[in-house]
Amino acid sequence: MFNIKKIKTMQFLAKNSIIFIFIFGLYACTKEPENTPVSVYCSIINEKLYSFSRLSDFEKTKFDELKKLRFLKYKNDFLEAAQTFDIEWELLAAVAFQESQWNPNARSATQVKGMMMLTLPTAASVGVTNRLDPIQSIYGGAQYISDLKSNTDYGTSSGDKIAFMLASYNLGTTNIKNAINAIDKKPSEVTWLDLERYLLNLKTSMDSENYSRGQQTVDFVERVRDYYYLLLAQNCSDS
Repeated sequence: MFNIKKIKTMQFLAKNSIIFIFIFGLYACTKEPENTPVSVYCSIINEKLYSFSRLSDFEKTKFDELKKLRFLKYKNDFLEAAQTFDIEWELLAAVAFQESQWNPNARSATQVKGMMMLTLPTAASVGVTNRLDPIQSIYGGAQYISDLKSNTDYGTSSGDKIAFMLASYNLGTTNIKNAINAIDKKPSEVTWLDLERYLLNLKTSMDSENYSRGQQTVDFVERVRDYYYLLLAQNCSDS
């Protein structure tokens, strides 16, 4: 779960130059179109990261289309907001896609709005005065994720901590803390699998006949992970 470490392309190439020179030499001796070491590396990374995703081909295609139609307009804002609050821009953008499909005018029946689908209390806590302003929403969402990251002091790995943070974004920090405290382990020993099992068995007044609120949170975390992987893969090719 979120256990892939981002690789800086040029640093990776510098450490593995002999391997890539060899690969490049093999490609140069074929009649296929010439590929650079970077493109060969990115092709491998793309294949591996895409293989981790459980999204359907239709969902991946829709993601790619909306990335071109909507995301590119705000990419620099995602990069700047993520840098300002010291989080990964791919994670911030993945949350935004899961929340609104990068639609700045998105609304829900529960009155959450905007690119990051912030509630009124959350928006107020991070200084957002207009949730439908995409820049305010992106920066507000980035600050909120950063705050959640700072306040997540349980879990056995960095991947668990990211999953807990995302669960808190979706279900609320108090609900997640209560869930973790209800698990028969020390908070520092609780894993995402422990919390996932608890949430899937959680019964709330918000449950429908076929879909529980706990299941919704689990799905949110898993789908953000899938979109995060896609953005990591595409970032290599775009850079």
